[in-house]
Amino acid sequence: MTRYDPRGAACLRLGRFNPDEAGCDLWWSGSGVRTRFDGRRLEAEFTVADDEHIPFAAVTVDSAPVARFALMPGTHRYDLLGRMEAGVAHDIEIRRDSQPTDCDTAPVVLNALHAEGTLTAPAAKPRLIEFLGDSLTVGEGTVGPTDAMEWRMLWISNQFAFPTLTAEAMDAEKRLVALGGWGAYLSYDANPAHTIGTIYEQLCGACQAGAVPYEFNAQRAADAVVINLGTNDNSGIDSLPEAEREAGLQALEACAVKLMETVRAHNPNAAILWAYGLCGNAMEAPLKRAVDRRIAAGDARLRYLALDDCNGSLGSRMHPSRQAHVRATEQIVRALGEMMK
Repeated sequence: MTRYDPRGAACLRLGRFNPDEAGCDLWWSGSGVRTRFDGRRLEAEFTVADDEHIPFAAVTVDSAPVARFALMPGTHRYDLLGRMEAGVAHDIEIRRDSQPTDCDTAPVVLNALHAEGTLTAPAAKPRLIEFLGDSLTVGEGTVGPTDAMEWRMLWISNQFAFPTLTAEAMDAEKRLVALGGWGAYLSYDANPAHTIGTIYEQLCGACQAGAVPYEFNAQRAADAVVINLGTNDNSGIDSLPEAEREAGLQALEACAVKLMETVRAHNPNAAILWAYGLCGNAMEAPLKRAVDRRIAAGDARLRYLALDDCNGSLGSRMHPSRQAHVRATEQIVRALGEMMK
């Protein structure tokens, strides 16, 4: 079998990465590679740290999900495709399917692809959409039984969540900066340090190894940015003493404004959509005010989208079901389509 370097000419890198890194590091959900495979057999070699949470990988063939599997600690080779028909080429994506955590000591590393056949790089899709968010964005709850409540990567899959569905519907690449439990102003447990704005300008500030500046100019700028934050802020603000909650709402508005300013600074031509409401809309007023403030300041390519509530359509961990993600995708695709005409 022929060994291919996933950083080489035969592969298209997906997600955030450092162009100077020693390996093909997969930091975020949805990070990975796409390649065009013509041959009989394809394997992938991963290295994974022995951390608390077991990460998962996912494989698609011509955008169709075909595999999802846990990555064992250490360095191992995994069969992806076997006994295929030579002479029939397919676009293959190999991605990290689960989120990073602050327990991670290192990223998932895709060391090599081994092919009985040939790999060639496909063309990049015409658009790139970046998604900022929390557990809804990473796809927590989209796999597993409805009564599963353990917080484990087993119940988190980005391949069935609205970012993946939106990117597919719009023929776009996707890039995620999203962590379950985090917010725009407060996390679910009222921690102001666990907010996406504090790490957006880092490669992957969720874990210590990735807390380095992200080189925005080294990668493609987004054509659109979808922000889905506010659900955990609701929990965090509700946990504050009642006398402090109004100040919390004002702080959420200010943090949302600052986050949109930062996103705009690094994505000057992108459509920015703040989409909120999949799990209730208690934070809608301050978030809408934040969007209105940015529009009044001259940011014309910005919009607030009120998502339909999942209305009890739940999967594992009491999170929105796949059907709820499909409905959210339809709304997001319509809104982005109007903004990107």
